[in-house]
Amino acid sequence: MSKKKYTAAERAENCVLDLEAAVYQAAMKPRGTLGSICETFGLNYNTVALQVNPNRTSHTCPPLLIEQLLSSTQSSLIMDAICCAHGNAGWFLLPDADDESEIMLDIGELGRKSADALATMLQAYADQIIEPDEFKAMEKVAAALMSQVQMIMKNAKANMERNNG
Repeated sequence: MSKKKYTAAERAENCVLDLEAAVYQAAMKPRGTLGSICETFGLNYNTVALQVNPNRTSHTCPPLLIEQLLSSTQSSLIMDAICCAHGNAGWFLLPDADDESEIMLDIGELGRKSADALATMLQAYADQIIEPDEFKAMEKVAAALMSQVQMIMKNAKANMERNNG
């Protein structure tokens, strides 16, 4: 696979993106998202469209806009990009405090994410050459796997405290 190049859409689906690309993908996909965000926060659509476009260097995306996009879209792309930029961080969604029925599904999802991570890594190492897109795909599946483990541990701790406290 080392010589295969991802298209922009494949890269957005399979890789950790840089923050500019992640913000653009979150704001523009699916269609109408940016307009909805602008309407919600009272922003000028044309200005925001220029700010999130990574190909327009004359406008920059302010942190407040990234926060508003993240708040509206709950985009994992933005969270992945921020954690990757940090280099030593990860993220996970906190479990619903009232829902205990999801633990078996969470453990099953851990198995699926483990298999995805293993398959991605084996495919990347198949020719002994790791290309940038392959590395970004490995980062994405590894982060998803770690976040699933963290979520299961958070649920387990809440269960322990609830039943032993």
